[in-house]
Amino acid sequence: MWSARPTFTICAPTPSCGRARATKACGSTPEYERLLWQPRCHSAFTNRGQEMYAVLALIVRRLLLSAVILVLVSGTVFVGTEILPGDALDATIPADELMYYSEEDLARMRAELGLDKSAAERFVNVLRGLVTFDFGVTLMTREKVIDSIIHPLLNSLIMASVAIVLTPLVSVVLGVWAALKPGGRIDGTVSGATLFAYSMPDFVVGNVFVIVFAIWLGLAPAVLMITESAPWYQILAVSVLPVIALTVSGVAYQFRLLRAGMVEALGSEFIERARLSGVPEWRLVITHALPAALVPMLNGTAQFVASIISGVVVIEAVFKFPGIGIELIRSISQREVPTVQAITFLAAFAVIASNLLADISILALDPRVRRARNDR
Repeated sequence: MWSARPTFTICAPTPSCGRARATKACGSTPEYERLLWQPRCHSAFTNRGQEMYAVLALIVRRLLLSAVILVLVSGTVFVGTEILPGDALDATIPADELMYYSEEDLARMRAELGLDKSAAERFVNVLRGLVTFDFGVTLMTREKVIDSIIHPLLNSLIMASVAIVLTPLVSVVLGVWAALKPGGRIDGTVSGATLFAYSMPDFVVGNVFVIVFAIWLGLAPAVLMITESAPWYQILAVSVLPVIALTVSGVAYQFRLLRAGMVEALGSEFIERARLSGVPEWRLVITHALPAALVPMLNGTAQFVASIISGVVVIEAVFKFPGIGIELIRSISQREVPTVQAITFLAAFAVIASNLLADISILALDPRVRRARNDR
């Protein structure tokens, strides 16, 4: 009686499950080919299907969790504006002018603004509008909220987009450069500078930039004298200093994540074996170590985007940039609840969407994460 084990050992490394290639490699019969290759092909397709199912299940869970988070954010903002003393009418009418309005006039104005309804009814109306991205109208001017924030929102998107593009590029260059010789002079200098920058609040960084580059060196204006409806190229031209100030903390944060990932990847056993086999160093860094090091940086994407959004508010206040941060501060002071709800909803939506995209990117870059999700 003969055994198929030696033939199986020879044919097993064959990467194809086609019948012609198996027959050519082993000269085996069609029946033996079916027994040899069908379980392997079936197993490969099954594993791939399980991985796809795990990814889809993760996306569905994240979408459901995102909806809950958006409701909680909207509820928190609504409660925060409700507990403040007075209402939108009290915030917009000066105290010395209230004497000229009768109680009937004030009641009529509150009814026109919808302030006579209960808090629960107003919150339900807010949620109904957020689901359809219909943010309603402003309380005082009765203008559509989206029309009142569109120009500041676009201005902030211009500044934030440039910062979001620059930050990973600078972080990757500095992180790879420092990780090539960990503990060296370059690594120590860059790590120390980024640690110092990361410990500085955004308003301190913004004011330092104003003092150094605007007042001392005179390279840029301290206050941006431009309207919120200016063309995008004018907005981009005057936002150089705010963009750099906004990028500093992001680079400091992402650099540390990437450097740690690069040091770990370059010291791994796999890289050492590849280096001993003669693989060029640049190829090890670019094609093997860098993709693995990007995973920790992508894990911090949500915090990075959140820091960019919060930094936009602070930097715009420092430089008087006509963006969504200035509009948010004005809306809070005037108790424009629909506008505040719209801005915070869009900010939370941006953070959640970036977090979801980061998770999908990690699944695409790291097979170990896909297998871990599949085993759950």
